[in-house]
Amino acid sequence: MQIGRIFGVKIVFNWFFFFFLFFYALLGRLAESLTLFSVVLLHDFFHLIVARGYGLNVKEVELFPFGGMAHIDDLLEYDPTVESRVALAGPLFNIFMVAAAMVIYTNFHILAQDILLFFIRCNLIIAFFNLLPLIPLDGGRILRAGLSRRFGYRRATAQAVVVTKILAVIFFITGTAILFTGSMNFSLIVIAPFLYFAAQKEQSQAAYVFVRYLAKKHKELDREGILKAGYIAALEDTPLNEIVKQFTHKNYQIVLVISPGYKIKGTVTEGQIIDAIFKRGAHLPVKNLINRNKK
Repeated sequence: MQIGRIFGVKIVFNWFFFFFLFFYALLGRLAESLTLFSVVLLHDFFHLIVARGYGLNVKEVELFPFGGMAHIDDLLEYDPTVESRVALAGPLFNIFMVAAAMVIYTNFHILAQDILLFFIRCNLIIAFFNLLPLIPLDGGRILRAGLSRRFGYRRATAQAVVVTKILAVIFFITGTAILFTGSMNFSLIVIAPFLYFAAQKEQSQAAYVFVRYLAKKHKELDREGILKAGYIAALEDTPLNEIVKQFTHKNYQIVLVISPGYKIKGTVTEGQIIDAIFKRGAHLPVKNLINRNKK
């Protein structure tokens, strides 16, 4: 549900957040629900500011009870430094708000001190929860950005998704155990499935993001006429989908195809590999491209 725009960016309520606020209002805790909404909005507003500062085109921001997700048209994911900085902006802003609220609480007498304390708790919870290494939370994006520098975007996403799914299952089991102790806290049980399926969606979108990235890189090569190259060595029977996982964001990749005797049989470019994947399948051995080039 769209609730408005900030700097031309659509602000959208996720149904989960809407249900959460409605539930709080029914319990007579409207002030707390509005405080939570304000904290989440500020959290994502700072993501928006930092993203805009890097020249990224933010299409919309979707709000959840524990934070939000900025939908960015540009390929943020393929610049690990920018992705990690944009992700870290929200939690850092929450911590700054905690410090500011603590100064107000200790030095000024205000009537709504209970709300101020709730504001502090909300910021702490949202900041530290978002720093957990769970994708699509900020911590998960920071984790993926770090892994991308070594393994490339697709492998990094897959590894971050595995971590998220494992922790989501642990959350669900822990929440169920807490429920059996007589506590009526459903938060972990509700959040765990959301994180699990959100991570699954992130993984399914990785291939789409990857194709967009390649198209952008090839356009850059056509426009500039020059692009840094990176080399990858692969045995001749290695399937193309395994080679693609090693591609990184900075370089145009050239693959050295190695024979069983560790001799270079030939080279294949990134463009040839992507073209072959679409035309002949992702499991094609890279040696087939060498044989075809020789014909």
